[in-house]
Amino acid sequence: MVTDPVCGRDVNPVETTVQSEHDGEVYYFCSINCREAFVENREEYLPGD
Repeated sequence: MVTDPVCGRDVNPVETTVQSEHDGEVYYFCSINCREAFVENREEYLPGD
């Protein structure tokens, strides 16, 4: 399991199709809404970015 960086829920990276890549790292999300929030405002969800 990995943690959705937006809402903090556990996400199984094998089962989800909702993901985004940033600086060579893949982030997984529980929903398209969390992915969209991440894409629109990455600096809010990535420490030090």
